Amino acid sequence: MIKDKLFTSEQLKGQSFKDEKFQNCKFSLQQFKFATFEQCQFEFCDFSNALINSTSFENCSFIECKLSWINFKDTSLIKCHFHKSILEGCTFEKQKLRDTIFESSDLSANYFINCDLSGGNITDCNLFKTVLDHSRLTGTNLIGSNLTGVLFQDCKIDKTEIDLDGFISFGQSKGFVLDAQKQ
Repeated sequence: MIKDKLFTSEQLKGQSFKDEKFQNCKFSLQQFKFATFEQCQFEFCDFSNALINSTSFENCSFIECKLSWINFKDTSLIKCHFHKSILEGCTFEKQKLRDTIFESSDLSANYFINCDLSGGNITDCNLFKTVLDHSRLTGTNLIGSNLTGVLFQDCKIDKTEIDLDGFISFGQSKGFVLDAQKQ
């Protein structure tokens, strides 16, 4: 286990980590380049404002981590699990996030552009003012998530699960107005 470590860009560049547990480590403001993480667990780690380029995370879990203000455009996230993590203001572009799990996490003000979220779970998350642009949500579970102010722009939505509050928010994002029945 790697605990309470403050990583530098030099310590991350080109490194491979497998089956490693990181606890209370700081990666914020560092540059990840050509690094790989496979089956790693991150607990209480801070990645905020990190520059993540040509890096892959496969079968990794992020538990109560801070990952805000990160552009994941050149990052590979394969079957990752985010639990009670903060991912505010992030950009995900052309990501294949199939089977990725986001649960009880803050995903507010994110941009998902041309992403495939098929089969994923985005449950009990805050998606306030998130933009999903040209993304695929086939069989995606959004139950319990706050969809207030979410913009679904030209998305492929099929067999996506949402609750009543999510359904109302989705309808409002498409220009529908819910009118109370008159007696």
